[in-house]
Amino acid sequence: MYIDEAGTDNQAQQPVAPKKRVPLGEEVVALNETVNSGKVSLDPVVGEELRKMLLEQIDQVDSWLERAGRLARPAPLGTNPVSERMKSKFEERAEGDPYSFASVMTSYREVLQQTHDSVQSAIRNFQAIDEEHRDELRRLSGAANLNSN
Repeated sequence: MYIDEAGTDNQAQQPVAPKKRVPLGEEVVALNETVNSGKVSLDPVVGEELRKMLLEQIDQVDSWLERAGRLARPAPLGTNPVSERMKSKFEERAEGDPYSFASVMTSYREVLQQTHDSVQSAIRNFQAIDEEHRDELRRLSGAANLNSN
């Protein structure tokens, strides 16, 4: 792939290296590990809003996947050799190869679900820390009441 910079019509075109793809799943696993270690906590009110948005997106992806299943059927393009090749090409793009719509959306849905689970864990972390602090305050206020008597 070549990119021609603006105003440099007579300069040689420079090749552009393709960007390295980093699987999103790896980043979500790292997030999940960080949340599970207790390093991340999330206010329940904010977390519930985020969780709700993630669930809505998951529902949307489920809808897309259901409709994508209907696309993965032979297109009625006729019986000549070109049509036959195009039929299989359309089927593979909808469902079949690693970069098909269904494969990409399935991976996306998995990332959304993992993120949703991490958000729930972060909310639980917040609540656990909040309970620990409440118990500590009660213990300290009880000790202060005993010392004042």
